[in-house]
Amino acid sequence: MEDSETFRAAVRARVAAMLNNDASPYDPALEILGLASGGLPVDDGDEACHSLALIWGELTDRVELRSAETDQAENLMIAAAREWLTVEGDREAEPQYFDRWLHDVLGYECPPPSLV
Repeated sequence: MEDSETFRAAVRARVAAMLNNDASPYDPALEILGLASGGLPVDDGDEACHSLALIWGELTDRVELRSAETDQAENLMIAAAREWLTVEGDREAEPQYFDRWLHDVLGYECPPPSLV
């Protein structure tokens, strides 16, 4: 991806496809992961590139590595996609989305507070 706006448009298209289809959300989720991890735009300060790679990587890993969690992971994919469409572009809501999904839902540890 050449810039974050192109990246975001591509993610929106995959999310919309996921939500407008009765098929498993896994394939569009894997495409989002590919966009985020395989073609990151030049770092222009857009947290979405990195955070979406972590979110969608974890959700697709659950399907691939823990098949007993497939239904739960697919439900989380749909929820993450729906919620992304409501916050995407809102520079105040996006960090809250990333924080909630990465730490509260997926269990990534929060970094320690800065002592500076």
